[in-house]
Amino acid sequence: MKEIADKILETIKDYRNDDGIYLDGDYIINWGKQFNEDAEFVLNEISEIIPKVYVSKEKAKEYVDQHIQALLKDFKYNNLSQFLIDTEFLDLQLPHKSQPAILNILETLLNEKYDESYVKYKTYPKINFIYLDDILASGSTIGNHLVTWLKETNSEGVSNSDNILNDNYRLSINLFCLHNWGHSFQKFRLMKEFEDKIDRKIFWYWNYRIENHAKWNNQSLNVAFPTDEQPTNVKSYLANLEAPKYEDYAYRKSNQPAAESFFTSAENRIRYENIILQKGISIIEMIQNEIKPNIRPLGLINPSYKTFGLGTHFFTWRNIPNNSPLVFWWGVAGHDWIPLFPVANRG
Repeated sequence: MKEIADKILETIKDYRNDDGIYLDGDYIINWGKQFNEDAEFVLNEISEIIPKVYVSKEKAKEYVDQHIQALLKDFKYNNLSQFLIDTEFLDLQLPHKSQPAILNILETLLNEKYDESYVKYKTYPKINFIYLDDILASGSTIGNHLVTWLKETNSEGVSNSDNILNDNYRLSINLFCLHNWGHSFQKFRLMKEFEDKIDRKIFWYWNYRIENHAKWNNQSLNVAFPTDEQPTNVKSYLANLEAPKYEDYAYRKSNQPAAESFFTSAENRIRYENIILQKGISIIEMIQNEIKPNIRPLGLINPSYKTFGLGTHFFTWRNIPNNSPLVFWWGVAGHDWIPLFPVANRG
């Protein structure tokens, strides 16, 4: 297992280095051993998946640069400085969240590569408004921020939404990762809150897409999304969830995806999904106090959804989303589980 663990480590070695955390091969092996006889199998699948879904700090800088280049092209700027003068990079999240960290990367990138800065132009009048973030999963955080911002008014008393609709402003959402299902929810939410045509006025960019909409055709389903061939304890767990919505999204169809491109094989996908689903249920069973309704074995989700969670496999150098399966991030004193990614600010 050492060779597999070292392969994983090579990809995730900068995880939370900024916080003084340095993972090693032994730690990864010890995490894997929690899967008992399936340890080597799980580590091997992870070693194949991780390079596709882990964003190191250096890769994050490359992603941010790709977004800047796309915006320059689509907004028809020949001059980076003029783009920065006209642009406000929205800073709407709490200081410990991902957005401020990405804005720091943006400023570093501009300084090092272009001898520029967005900070020095902050007081200039703006027409472009850019929302940078690492991931849209369910999309509730981004949706809440956008609705609030769009309702705000400028010094002339005109709402941001009206300025967007009238082409006075441009709003762009720039993400490292986007889930199809969550994206569709937020687009619908914005159209319902404002006008249908606002959907055509907002720009969306992403570097990596998670195709997880269970009702759409030709989805790669590059998440953990089990079939309904499950033992009694799994069926009982789902049946006992007091959640009224989307039970028909709980299981993927056995013939989807049409071609396997995320896991090492279709058979290994099934085995892997079932293993981490069972382990996730075991972790939930360790909870001594009241179980929060949004906690699911495959990650946190809207408590009204009768599913196992989003099963997100997307990780960054600074933290991982709580929509990821519990096996990756659950770390509670007194519980017999160590996470692969010790997380910050999970609460």
